[in-house]
Amino acid sequence: MNLDPQIEQNINKVFAGALAAGRRTLYEYEVYEILKALGLQVPRYLHITDPITLTEDQLGPFLPRAVLKIVSPDIAHKSKLGGVKIIDVEDPLYVRFVMEVMHTEVLSHFSETEKPRIEGFLLAELIPFSQALGNEVLIGVKEDIAFGPTVTLTKGGDDAEFFAKYYDPPNLALAPLSKDEAYAITHNLKIRHKFSPEIQASYCNKMGDALYAISQLAYEYSFSREPKPAFHLLQMDVNPFVFSKTTGHPFVAVDGFAQFMPSEERNISTTWKKRDSLKAFFEPSGIAVAGVSSDATKYNMARIIVGLLTELGREDVYCLNPKGGSTEIAGKTFPLYPTIQDIPVKCSLYVFAAPAQRTVEFLETVPDGSAVILISGIPSEIHFTDFAAIVAQHSQRGLRIIGPNCMGVFFAPDKNRKGVNTLFLGDERLPIRWTEHSNVALFTQSGAMGITAVERAPYWPIYRTIVSFGNKVDVNVPDLVGYFCEEPRISVMAMYLEGLGPGEGRAFFEAAKNSSKPLIVYKAGRTEAGAKAAASHTASMSGDYEIFQAACSQAGIILIDELPDFYNAVKAFSMLDSHRPQGLRVGGVVNAGLDATMGADLLGNLKPAVYTTETNQTLQKLNIHGLLNVGASFLDVTPMTDDRLFADIVDAMLSDPQVDCAFVAIVPHVETLKTTEELCREADALGPLLVKTAVKHKKPLVISVNAGSRYQGLVQVLEEGGIPVYPDIRSAMRALDTFCSYWARNK
Repeated sequence: MNLDPQIEQNINKVFAGALAAGRRTLYEYEVYEILKALGLQVPRYLHITDPITLTEDQLGPFLPRAVLKIVSPDIAHKSKLGGVKIIDVEDPLYVRFVMEVMHTEVLSHFSETEKPRIEGFLLAELIPFSQALGNEVLIGVKEDIAFGPTVTLTKGGDDAEFFAKYYDPPNLALAPLSKDEAYAITHNLKIRHKFSPEIQASYCNKMGDALYAISQLAYEYSFSREPKPAFHLLQMDVNPFVFSKTTGHPFVAVDGFAQFMPSEERNISTTWKKRDSLKAFFEPSGIAVAGVSSDATKYNMARIIVGLLTELGREDVYCLNPKGGSTEIAGKTFPLYPTIQDIPVKCSLYVFAAPAQRTVEFLETVPDGSAVILISGIPSEIHFTDFAAIVAQHSQRGLRIIGPNCMGVFFAPDKNRKGVNTLFLGDERLPIRWTEHSNVALFTQSGAMGITAVERAPYWPIYRTIVSFGNKVDVNVPDLVGYFCEEPRISVMAMYLEGLGPGEGRAFFEAAKNSSKPLIVYKAGRTEAGAKAAASHTASMSGDYEIFQAACSQAGIILIDELPDFYNAVKAFSMLDSHRPQGLRVGGVVNAGLDATMGADLLGNLKPAVYTTETNQTLQKLNIHGLLNVGASFLDVTPMTDDRLFADIVDAMLSDPQVDCAFVAIVPHVETLKTTEELCREADALGPLLVKTAVKHKKPLVISVNAGSRYQGLVQVLEEGGIPVYPDIRSAMRALDTFCSYWARNK
């Protein structure tokens, strides 16, 4: 929503007045003016530039006592210097005297050459309030360079006993918040327990109203807004809002600070380009590869790329080499064209795998409106910002560029599309398989991470698309999310990210929020050391991880904290896509008590299923050894159980209408099970039986096979049957919880 034009005009006057005075910070009384324009409560206040002019009539509204503060653009902590006092205000002469004393005391802390400017005094109404926890709320605004406006709400006051019982971290969110979103935050604050039942809703509403209004202000005065505002609010802190016992001000701001700048001084885009501008990367008509060597005996990245494209059956691949000639690749002879202009057809995709120092020259020869993959890095003699400026010029003529410093694109072919592969690793080093079930698009800032991801899905290939985008000097995260939101063969998007550029975070947030597909993200560069490492690798900002977390939470992005959990979650979302849960009730079958106990400890949002009487009766009939713990949610079949009985118990559990999802944990070493390499594929072995059971019930099922390489045959049978398998119960349970929790929220 936009602010009312009159409100915006009043706020602009405050910023313009400060700017005219040579300031880019607001005084406390100017913050009051903005808050008052938003309809929020502030104390009565009076800005006094000359104490001599102070009259008794002016003091009347503040009787009997008020707060006096020094006004200076150069002093941040006034109270430490004697610049804040509570005084009697009945006598103007006395008030003037206190001002003189305060002026002298404040200046006494500075040398003659460093004295701050004093621009008057602020007289503010004394708002009585208790400093106990629950009576103070701090609301702040910050314009993050990647994500734009953010708001924080923290709790002031002191109550160690309450704090220990109801720890509540600061609340951080991207602005703007709707009224409902603001209320959801404040009505779930732990400090609501400090309020008596009769005032709890009212107090939470007052906090929510303030949070909502300030979030609107933050958005309307940020680079995220269109049309652009006259000023950017870089930071504002209302420290604090307080609940007061006075009748006129039940919830009032008693202190404030703000920084701003004219918006014309910063131009940051928060939009992503049209989807069609990326089509040539994935569905090109003609591909030219630069840097192809004529010498087949030497390692040459461009030759490998040509070979990979040829293996996809493409007949529209053209090789560039300044020396001309010809060469043989993958059993086919290719002419070597000296320049792009020598190629007999117009290509839509150009892959640059030549030395980096030729990058700028190459871009100048690429036809308007083309797609370019820059495998090579940035020329060493060019700074990243200068290179970005060069690319921006080419963007104006319609070029779209992935990279530099990347592996480019893998896009699996289908009956209508030929596919693309520039990942420059031959089949003997990185065999990339795909099937009709492959449904994941992986976007990665690290090419190595894409390789690792492929290796982790050997039995059920989940990746249909991999985009290694490197420095993302042009094509970036929101571009890719926006494109694959509409790609019908992609059900899941996954992302490894190191940094986001100015405005890119906000565009990413908006693209993800508008997507109906799950987006799973692992973010590196979370610590200061990690951020520096990410910057040196990707030449982009890493950013504030807490803001990134808040953005993901609001947009419905699945943010994973540990890389192994990222791989595990992507597998679950891919393989279980057609088996979405109806709820969070989980059943389990194990053949070792350890896994039952650990599974119960790792539920997360899942709830133990309570089986129906009919299910328990069926289980009792299957309890032929008398060892099954009938009545428990997680059934321990013990090592005595053979393949058929194990599968029958799983079938009974999955048949229960009160089971929404399930896990099975197998310790395959026991003699009663056909789990060894030579037996695991037999029709009556546990693996094939569980696959049939899973297909029958179509409920989310994960399996833990807690064993080493000797039992990979069993893992292969299960995964080729469409069941995600994990090496331990922790990995299985966390993946199942993540998958089911997401779809429970997004039914």
